[in-house]
Amino acid sequence: MNKEKFLKELTYQLRYLNEEAKKEELKNYENLSDYNLKPEEEANKIYQKRGLSVKVTKKSSFLDSVATIIDVIKNKNKKQILDIILFFVYMFVLIILIKIPFIYIRDTVSTIFNVIITNDTLYTIWNLAFEILYAVTAILVFIKMIKLKAKDYENTGN
Repeated sequence: MNKEKFLKELTYQLRYLNEEAKKEELKNYENLSDYNLKPEEEANKIYQKRGLSVKVTKKSSFLDSVATIIDVIKNKNKKQILDIILFFVYMFVLIILIKIPFIYIRDTVSTIFNVIITNDTLYTIWNLAFEILYAVTAILVFIKMIKLKAKDYENTGN
């Protein structure tokens, strides 16, 4: 990692410090000979040194999370594979349960559309928009749950 990238990331990780304290801490990292440090670890050391109970972690992308889960499967640990299978069954049930309020609201508003507005085009647009809203919600929940599961495996060292 180069100096600029490291300092930028460290500055971001120190966002819970006031500006004066942040500048003071960053001075210690201005003239290092090697910037192959992890900004998250350095930020945690700084917070700990200052007596703050802030814990920062590296943000991981969805693809990094998927790679972590694939690595767990590749380990061929039967207990972990069963855990992942149960996790995906849980996710499937959760995605189905998320659909229930969407169906209820869609049908309620559709009834109002049929009574008040007899325009089929508006009715179709309403249904399409609501299905897209459900799809986006389901995808976001899926991504968040995958990231959390991968983070659990990373934190436990599995």
